[in-house]
Amino acid sequence: MSSTFTRPLLVSMLVPLLLAAAPPPTAPASPQLEDVIPDTFSGVARVVAVGDVHGDVQALKEVLRLAGLINEKGRWSGGKTHLVQTGDIPDRGDHTREAFELLMRLEKEARAAGGRVHTLLGNHEVMNMLGDLRYVTPGELASFADQDPTPDAPGTQQGLNGHRAAYGLQGRYGRWLRTHPAVVRINDTLFVHGGVAPEVPAKTLTELNRWVKQDLFPGNPPGGATNPQGPLWFRGYALGEEESAAPALEAVLQRFGAKRMVMGHTTDRDGKIRMRCGGKAVFIDTGLSTGYGHHLAALEIRGGKLTALYKDGREELVAPTPVSGDQVSP
Repeated sequence: MSSTFTRPLLVSMLVPLLLAAAPPPTAPASPQLEDVIPDTFSGVARVVAVGDVHGDVQALKEVLRLAGLINEKGRWSGGKTHLVQTGDIPDRGDHTREAFELLMRLEKEARAAGGRVHTLLGNHEVMNMLGDLRYVTPGELASFADQDPTPDAPGTQQGLNGHRAAYGLQGRYGRWLRTHPAVVRINDTLFVHGGVAPEVPAKTLTELNRWVKQDLFPGNPPGGATNPQGPLWFRGYALGEEESAAPALEAVLQRFGAKRMVMGHTTDRDGKIRMRCGGKAVFIDTGLSTGYGHHLAALEIRGGKLTALYKDGREELVAPTPVSGDQVSP
């Protein structure tokens, strides 16, 4: 037989053998408590921060377009801008998964363009990861049904098993969320969901983020993700007397090398970004989702100037004079 015919025959016989001998593709390594998460970024020309989403992916898309970060097709168009989403993507709305998927994709697209997307942990992310489903809507829960092939038990809500799997340590969203910090510093600004209280047992952001993550990995002592004074829950700068809040905030900012703190978590029902403590506390949860009024707003920080971005235009934010007893209803 001619070698012209034997060579293809040998190749066709060898290829299946080589494929069978090849090691199977390895799954991504599980996130670990010890993993160091980047938490400090400098030299960023433009930062945009967006508050609580609560399952409303359309509102998220609208506000990202408003800020010039995505185009009409939903693709990253923000160049080297850093986007910070300050947590509370899930709960109270049916489209949490779509919001997760959007931000997961934008993370990659922004990095490729020289920008970044920082999706921070909020208290509602942690509640879902730890099985607290008080605020999960039926439609939201059902959307996770395909994440576990095990049928839900009779009499239970559709998607219960899938939700548990999705937010678990090996789940698509649980794995992703556990690789994200609770607090980041970009240039001279701290970004966090609730607020960093003076009592947090940390001198660095790495220590602070590790304290939060302790609750998300089994076998660890209680940490900051569930602590009422932890950075996902604390409201002292939003609701406390300004006379006491201002010096406490100043001490925290000095500890972590920042000039201001940007927070979500505490909704301002008038739909406006609010400042306290001489402009060192900035609150950006304006009720973005439809359930909270659909108040589209984003904070832009560029060249040290803070600007609120609204549907009806831009508004430069001027630091207010601290006022004793300035409070906001919960």
